[in-house]
Amino acid sequence: KSWIRGRDLGARASQVALWQAEAMAPMKPVLSEVTSLFNQALRSAFPSIQEEAKIIKGNPKFGDYQCNNAMGLFRDHGKTLGFAQPVGLAEAIKKGLPANDVFSDVVVSPQGFVTVKLNDSWLSRQVGNIVGHEIEYADTAGAKRVVVDFSSPNIAKEMHVGHLRSSILGETLCRILEFCGHEVHRLNHVGDWGTQFGMLIEFMKEVYPGFLEGTGGMPDVSDLNSFYKAAKKRFDEDEDFKKKSQEAVVDLQGGGKFARTAWQRICDVSRKSFNEIYERLEVRAEERGESFYNDMIPPLVEELKARGLCVESKGAMCIFCPGVADIPLMAVKGDGGFGYDSTDLAAIYHRLFIMRADWIVYLTDLGQETHFHMIFDAAVQAGWHRPPVTRLDHMGFGVVQGEDKKRFKTRSGETVKLVDLLDEAVLRAAQEIESRVKTQDEAGTEAFLKDPKDQQDAAEKLGIAAIRYFDMKQNRTSNYVFNYDKMLDPKGNSAVFLFYAYARIRAIQRKSAVEPEKLPVSELRVEHPAERELALKLLQFPDTIEAILEDLHLHRLTEYLWELCNVLTGFYTNCKVLCDGPERNSRLVLCEATRAVLSKSFDLLGFKPLERI
Repeated sequence: KSWIRGRDLGARASQVALWQAEAMAPMKPVLSEVTSLFNQALRSAFPSIQEEAKIIKGNPKFGDYQCNNAMGLFRDHGKTLGFAQPVGLAEAIKKGLPANDVFSDVVVSPQGFVTVKLNDSWLSRQVGNIVGHEIEYADTAGAKRVVVDFSSPNIAKEMHVGHLRSSILGETLCRILEFCGHEVHRLNHVGDWGTQFGMLIEFMKEVYPGFLEGTGGMPDVSDLNSFYKAAKKRFDEDEDFKKKSQEAVVDLQGGGKFARTAWQRICDVSRKSFNEIYERLEVRAEERGESFYNDMIPPLVEELKARGLCVESKGAMCIFCPGVADIPLMAVKGDGGFGYDSTDLAAIYHRLFIMRADWIVYLTDLGQETHFHMIFDAAVQAGWHRPPVTRLDHMGFGVVQGEDKKRFKTRSGETVKLVDLLDEAVLRAAQEIESRVKTQDEAGTEAFLKDPKDQQDAAEKLGIAAIRYFDMKQNRTSNYVFNYDKMLDPKGNSAVFLFYAYARIRAIQRKSAVEPEKLPVSELRVEHPAERELALKLLQFPDTIEAILEDLHLHRLTEYLWELCNVLTGFYTNCKVLCDGPERNSRLVLCEATRAVLSKSFDLLGFKPLERI
C-alpha cells in the first residue's frame, strides 16, 4: 500500500526524499510558518500597504489557523482599494498565497476570515522528522550571550522555601536558552558579604574559640543558621558585642587574616549545604557572590561622579531614576559604606561591559522589581545598557503560600527549610509508588519497582519532579498555595500524570517488540482525527518555546505538556495502536514522536522520567 492513498511509488519516493532533506533541520514554529505564507499573500495582494499578517488558531470545526486581516484592511483602505465588503479583500489574500505544500484547504467566510487547514502529508512529514533525531530549535533572533542571575541564597543561612522558585525557574530558563542555541552564563549571586559577617565571626569566636585551628569543632549549616539568630540577638542587646562585631567587619573588609579565614570557613560550610540541595534539584550555577564585586565599586563610583550621574544627597552619593521611582539608588551610603545598590551597580557593569553580555535576566521575587528597574535605568544613563542592542529582564515571581494564603511557614511559625520540603515530597512519592505496586500485584498485571532500592530511586525522581512541575505550572507572577496532595495527584495536572503518560508509551513500545529507532518513519500517515490532533499538538512545541523567549513565562511549557498528554489520551481512546492493520507502524511512529517531545520537555523542566511505573 502506498504511503499516501492514490499516490504511485514515484510520489512516495519523492515524499521520502523530502523527509530525508528535512530530517536534521531545527523545528520551526507552525504559527511562524503560517504567518510567513500569509505575509507573502498580503505583499502580493496589496503591495502598497505594509501590514503584518494577523494569525490565530482557528476553530477546529473550520480549520487549523485563521487570518484576520481583511476586516481591518477594509476599514482602513477598503474604499481606496475599491472593495465593497471585507470578503473581497479576503478573497484577494487567498489568491495571493504562494504555491505551497503546507495548506490543503483555504476557505473564506462571508465575514472575511481566511481559514486554512494544514496538509496531512505535510503534518506527517514534520512529525516524522522528530523521530530518530535530536529535537532542535534555533532562536530566530540569533545566538546571544546571556547571563542568568538566580537562586542567590545567603551565606550562613539555610536555603528555605523562598529559594525554591528562583532556583528551579532559573535552572529551567537556562536549559531553554541553551536549547535555543544561546551561550548561557549561570550566576549564583550569593549573599556572602556585609555587616552580618562581623557579628557572626565574633559570635563564633566565643562559641567555637578553636574552630579556625581545627580544635574547637566546626558547626554544620543548621548551627550557623541558629547562630545567626543568636548573634543578631546579641548584636541588638549587647553594646560591647556590637562594637566588637563592627570591628570584625572593618577587619574583614581590610583583608585581616583572621577575619578572612573565618569568613571563608563560614562560606565553605554553607556552600556544602547549598550544593547538596542543588544536586538533588539538578541545578548548576557558578557562584559569584557580592564579595566578587567589592574592589570594583570605588573606581566605578568615582567614574559616575565625574560624569555627573552620581550626586550627593543627604550625605549619600545617589543616582536618581525619576522615570522609575522617587527614591534614588545609593551608590555610597551616608556612613560611607556600600550596600546592595552599590553591589548591583558593579554587577551589571561587569556583566554588560566586561562579560559583554547581550542579555541579562534576574530572577527574584516581585518585591525587588522596582529596585532592578532602577538598576536598569542607571545602566542606560551610564551608557552600559543600549536597548535594543542589549536586553535586561527582571523575571519576578510571587511567593509560595500555605493553606492560610500567607507565606508558607511551619506550624511553629518558622520558615520552611527547602531540604525538609524536598524530603516530604519524596516520602509521599514513595507512598504513591508503593500503592501503585500493590495495585498491580492485586490485579495480576505486570508489576515494576518491587525492589526497595528501585522504589526509593523512583520516589526521589518523582518527588523532586512533582515539586518542580507544581511550581512551574503556576503563572510566575502569581502567589500560589503549596499543596502536596495536588502536587502528587495521578489524575490531575501534575508530574505524576505526565510520568504515567510517558511510561504508558514505553509499555506500548515494549509490547510492540519493535525498537523505536527501527520504526519505518516513512509509513507515518495522519488520517484519523485523533491522529491529526496529536500530530498538530506535537508540532506546536516550538511555538511554545518561541512564546517563552518573548515573555519568560515558563508555565507555557507545562500547559503545553498537560494539553499534549490529554490529547494523547484521546488518541489512545480512538485509535488502537497495537492493531493488526497497516495503521500499526504509523501509530507507533506517532507514539515515538510524542515520547521524544515529552522527553525533551522533561529535560528542559529539569527532571528525568520513569521508564516503568
